[in-house]
Amino acid sequence: MLTDHLTNTVFLSDWLSKECPKLYQSLTKAFRDNAVDYQILANTNDIWCRDYMPIQTDEKRFVSYKYYPNYLVDKYQEQYITNFKDVENVDFLRQAEVVPLDLVLDGGNMVKCGNKIVMTEKVFVENKERSHNEVQRLLDEAFQCEIVFLPWDKREKYGHSDGIIHYLGDNRVLMTNYGDFDKSFAQDFLRILEKHFDVKTLKYNVEKADENSWAYINYLQVGNLVLVPQLGIPEDDQALQQIAEAMPQCKVVVVPALEAVRKGGALNCISWDIKL
Repeated sequence: MLTDHLTNTVFLSDWLSKECPKLYQSLTKAFRDNAVDYQILANTNDIWCRDYMPIQTDEKRFVSYKYYPNYLVDKYQEQYITNFKDVENVDFLRQAEVVPLDLVLDGGNMVKCGNKIVMTEKVFVENKERSHNEVQRLLDEAFQCEIVFLPWDKREKYGHSDGIIHYLGDNRVLMTNYGDFDKSFAQDFLRILEKHFDVKTLKYNVEKADENSWAYINYLQVGNLVLVPQLGIPEDDQALQQIAEAMPQCKVVVVPALEAVRKGGALNCISWDIKL
């Protein structure tokens, strides 16, 4: 499985410079300062390119899927659904093997963790016309690896696993501070994840965790560069320190990300990093 530390190119939606101009400027400056290639996806319908672009499993193989999430299925929201086949500036996909997966899925609900993928059980809800066994069989066939399922906290409508964990390498995962908001779900996540990974959890020494502190786990890694959301809250320095300590082989820098976080996502959500 091609994980973040093997990637070398980042794509951003053409909407990002319009919707989050300060973030776009800070992010692209960080790429230039660290010699990371970045490109712009044209003809997208929103900034969240992680969700609709195909998932790279190895250098020449991608998995596409039906991007038709239930939180966008109404006459007002459907305009924001992007079909990756309409996206421009991805000619390299014509030379790659793109495996179609006949399931409704979000890329944000696919965290590649070495030889495994972690996702929430929202995938079963969005494909309720199929049995659990069939959904799992189709996932297994497309991704050719073990799938680890976490329960879906339905108060979080997106159901994205990239808002819960991030892969650190060497069979280690970092989990967000979910226990500050729901201890029961946090315990369930840990119980499942610890069967497969060495789990480290973000913790903050603050009187009350900020409602946006979940966003730190949604950092962006491309190769050995890690970009951590900066939110302007007391947790900023603590998150940066913990992520840097967990990834000593990487260069870790902060990027002001409130423009995206206020819209419901962070740095992983607004990017599509691959190996070209």
